[in-house]
Amino acid sequence: MKAKTNKLKIIKLLSFTFVTTIILVTSCTKQFDKQADINAHMLIGNGIPYQDSGFTVLGEPKQNPYTVVNMTSAWQALAAQGVVPNTQASVHTTHYYVKFKPQNLNQYEALAQDTTLALSDFPIESTVVVNGDKYHDPSLPDSVPTYQYTAVKVGYNFPDSIPYEIITNLYIPEDDQAFQYENGGSNDIFVDKLLNRAYIQTSNYEDTISIDNNVVPQSYTPGGRIQVTDTRLNTLIGMEGVRVQARRWFIILKASPDYNGYYRMKYTYKRPCNYSIWFATLSFSIREHFFGLTFWINGPKQKGDWNYTLNNSYQRFAGHVFRGAWRYNYKNIGGLSRPNILRRQSYLALNGYTSPGVNWQFAPIIKIGRYNNSPSAPLNSEYGSDEIFSTTCHETAHTTHLHRMTGGLGEYIHVSRQIQESWPVAVEWFITHLEYAERGIANYGDENYNPPTPPNYPNVFAYQYWNPSFFSDQTFAYRYTPLFIDIVDNFNEQNQFFPNFNYGIVNDNVSGYTLPYIEQNLLKHCYDLSSLATQLKNNKPIGVTDLNIDVLLSHF
Repeated sequence: MKAKTNKLKIIKLLSFTFVTTIILVTSCTKQFDKQADINAHMLIGNGIPYQDSGFTVLGEPKQNPYTVVNMTSAWQALAAQGVVPNTQASVHTTHYYVKFKPQNLNQYEALAQDTTLALSDFPIESTVVVNGDKYHDPSLPDSVPTYQYTAVKVGYNFPDSIPYEIITNLYIPEDDQAFQYENGGSNDIFVDKLLNRAYIQTSNYEDTISIDNNVVPQSYTPGGRIQVTDTRLNTLIGMEGVRVQARRWFIILKASPDYNGYYRMKYTYKRPCNYSIWFATLSFSIREHFFGLTFWINGPKQKGDWNYTLNNSYQRFAGHVFRGAWRYNYKNIGGLSRPNILRRQSYLALNGYTSPGVNWQFAPIIKIGRYNNSPSAPLNSEYGSDEIFSTTCHETAHTTHLHRMTGGLGEYIHVSRQIQESWPVAVEWFITHLEYAERGIANYGDENYNPPTPPNYPNVFAYQYWNPSFFSDQTFAYRYTPLFIDIVDNFNEQNQFFPNFNYGIVNDNVSGYTLPYIEQNLLKHCYDLSSLATQLKNNKPIGVTDLNIDVLLSHF
């Protein structure tokens, strides 16, 4: 749980709540959702307006060119002109166009983690008139996941527990094994002519290509660059790890950007494709609402590369939540444990004000707010990029802490709130330093770090200015402490001056421990300061005495 104190303006995005079917520990909060603005001037591509954190608006659907009926007609039309393949291929059902009807989030998650599926929140044949970040079928209540559309190969093993409907049988010649790739051979040309005919018959003229003298246009490999604005670095950085999709009707290619944001698919297209970005991995997904599904950005339909920047909108906020989760799950975190859970973690990137937020352990769901709700903060004041990243790490650390406890949640609830909160304070400080030091701010989060526009605790002065007398909220002061930071650092803040915060008070002559060592060996035995002291004394590094430990802990 990340809480607030008005006096120091160190308002944090989240706090931590445990919920099980038996035990509920919660705190009250007022939540004010910001009304989404329609930015009609903001275009993602193809001249379609974009609605920041709004719903996608659909127009009249297209006709599906891939139905067996339409493909049979197209094949027959070509045969009548003497155009036939150099193979024994024929139209047959290769795929089913399916509408899954998940009844709850568990069923949706089961579908989403099936790597053989490429799901869409709205029908594949839809036309988009306003681009949004989400879509929910108007016939369904908000509490039920929207229908999921995809094509599955004949022989797909449908899950017994999830309702579905086969909309129609499909023939997808690009996936027909009878047409072996020939790099421009006669069968390739036949497939292109068949597709052209199928598209023309269904008025999908924008998908046709020119085939002059049996020569087709050069193919292209979809790719580009996806970046996000970082307010701390004041530059663009790569959106590493998100899933970019390039869809041509029922054929979908996928790739993930690298550290610098560059991505490239493995296969090629000749016709325009629909680009989109999906904020999900097998370990976690980003959502906007409790009953919402994976956050995505619907890009343009075009040939060639697609480059896109998540700028000052909800997209930027969700991007930095993703960054924090991506780092914790897949990148260097200095030897700390990953949040290994039975199902993927869901991060609710809430487009509103929230204090405190929530970490529901039974779900598991973490909520993060976009706007600072401090009375002293300007209206619609967004958290900085590093603050969003840092707090995402803080909340994730609650999950990893719980999983270190031998008895799980039943044991974790007996851990003092000071230990519960001071541990993720140290973890976020540690991981956020790794992230921004790698990106060029070598002293980020150190005891001398105090930029002109400082982030929230604990990343200014390594939280070494902590002093309960500074805080109007004493509950906050004694829960959110630099306890574990002081255990692992080699800096004694006592009588050190920190501008805007006065002098440090903690006499810290303890060093030599590391957060990974504490997490792996000590944390599961620590319930309060007394048990922490016992563990520290039983595992002292060279040069640390029991007295050093007692003096340090006496301040907390």
